[in-house]
Amino acid sequence: MGAHLLLTAALLLLWTPVAEALVEPEICYILDAILFLYGIVLTVLYCRLKVSARIWSLGGSDRHPVTPSPTQGLSGEGQEMYETLQIKHS
Repeated sequence: MGAHLLLTAALLLLWTPVAEALVEPEICYILDAILFLYGIVLTVLYCRLKVSARIWSLGGSDRHPVTPSPTQGLSGEGQEMYETLQIKHS
């Protein structure tokens, strides 16, 4: 919902007479500020997700089990080796 509000505000800004007073550098500055804030929000959400996942894994709570790693259970034991190709000389 926040993205829709931001998009609507940006479109209204571009359709108003104020937009006529803005030249290209000012529009770029506004877009840079929006992208900068977007990057900060995503970074905060990512860090919060990582910290909460680490807390749950250290706590050992049954409510939120830790998901297994994709490489868990892979080992070289008990696996057949590749056969070498035998070249037949005529």
